[in-house]
Amino acid sequence: MNNAPKWIPILFGSLMLLMGVLILGALIGIVPTDETGRFLAPPLVIISLGLSLILGGLLLWFPKQPPPAVRSFLFLLALALVTVVCNWTAFAPNEVYSSSTSIGPMSINGEVGIVGRIAFGISALVVDIFFIATLIAWLRSPGSPAPSFRPA
Repeated sequence: MNNAPKWIPILFGSLMLLMGVLILGALIGIVPTDETGRFLAPPLVIISLGLSLILGGLLLWFPKQPPPAVRSFLFLLALALVTVVCNWTAFAPNEVYSSSTSIGPMSINGEVGIVGRIAFGISALVVDIFFIATLIAWLRSPGSPAPSFRPA
């Protein structure tokens, strides 16, 4: 990955920034949405999603020169924001998800009940464990960088 073209982090960082800005813009009403213009998630979750995308995009743009502690802290902050989104998706009260999937001639439609909750819950717990392990590792050795988005 060290020999990856320089345009890759620029492209993916730009896409992440754009998605984050669009989400936050839709939340505050600058970016037009459908006629209802409402999110099904609370504003805190939408803000966490938008900021995590913006921060992730900026981390991809960062040069390698910033102190490792700064990059590690920003990565940890982005991971914390993603953790908020994952946990709300998994454990939000009274939320019902509907989905539609097609594979060739077979199509499955409907609401995702307990199976969806279990799948989202397992995913959220994995993200929680990763966040906690990263936080502990960062706090134990502040001079040592936590994982970052960009390879060394």
